[in-house]
Amino acid sequence: MLIRTLQKYIFVSQGLAVLTLLDLQTEKLSQVLCHFLPHVKLFSRKAYIFTPFISIMGTVDVTQTPTTFSQERFLNDVRKTAEAINAPYSEHAVLEVLKAFEGCLTDEAVIWRTTSRPNDKLNYRISIRSGLDTVALAIKAGFINPDNHLARLIKSWSSLYNGDTEHGCDFDASFAGVAKTWVNLKSLRPVDDVLNTDHVPDVVRAHGPTFHSLGLKVVRFVAADYNGNTMNLYFRAPGPITRDQAAKLVNLAQCPPPTEQEFQDMRTYLDPDGYPFATTIEYATGTIRRVAFYALDIPEGKTPTTVNDRMQKFFDVAPSYDRKICRIVSWSFGLGGSKYLKAESSYVGESGVLLKIMRTQ
Repeated sequence: MLIRTLQKYIFVSQGLAVLTLLDLQTEKLSQVLCHFLPHVKLFSRKAYIFTPFISIMGTVDVTQTPTTFSQERFLNDVRKTAEAINAPYSEHAVLEVLKAFEGCLTDEAVIWRTTSRPNDKLNYRISIRSGLDTVALAIKAGFINPDNHLARLIKSWSSLYNGDTEHGCDFDASFAGVAKTWVNLKSLRPVDDVLNTDHVPDVVRAHGPTFHSLGLKVVRFVAADYNGNTMNLYFRAPGPITRDQAAKLVNLAQCPPPTEQEFQDMRTYLDPDGYPFATTIEYATGTIRRVAFYALDIPEGKTPTTVNDRMQKFFDVAPSYDRKICRIVSWSFGLGGSKYLKAESSYVGESGVLLKIMRTQ
């Protein structure tokens, strides 16, 4: 009985045993594991990994201490990575963020992000410990005004499901502030729950029937982009992707269908059992400005044919101290036929191994 219970909760890969906390028996089960497995170290009681659609609640390392964040090393790495891809960089801005979120990066996953666009920004994304109000931290640091409408929206989303949600944040390597706040809903949730929350404008709620007609019925993450004054919904779209489905989804952003090369790449790399799909919606008007299709685990040494030199350079130079590097590519389609790709790569926190545990469950 004990072994069957453990098998329900543990996935072991490359020496890392991962405990998913699926019920309220978290601490009890952790104690059982620590007794049952020799030399087990519980290195995060309740940590969340944020790279879209990756979430894990608690991890157990059976071999060694997980990769951890070092501020001195990070400052050097973010500068070198920005220089390598010609992205804007300000050490002062990064230090201001680290000061405002002091201690938040120590035990969490950190992930790099950029795009295929020349000279575009370098982002770093962090997960946040349970119970920490990142909006309050940002307000205290002067990054966000207390009456910001997107901050109110984040608080509304965070209060869903009796407040059983978690935050993540994106930062820009050249900007002292928060670029985006994520809310992890910790399970696939009905999109209607998200749309009917306080502070969601009626013009955004009006998309509900369209989402349902396209099979976009459940979301895992939501987010607010303070710089773009937009909100993001991250769906699990039904797979495998088809040409007709791809054309209808990009049409949400009034964009022509993917090219044959783009479609073949997406069909090759998107999860055939269902894949992450995101919408970027203007808060004030409800206009869907962009949509994006996410491929979550690009194998090392292999990249989609649509990845350009800048993205390849990013994958080559962005440092990672994880035992397994997690790489993500997404295809973004926007108003007026604008297109680009987004790239993400793990830095610390072992998000690559955890990716095997949760793919938009």
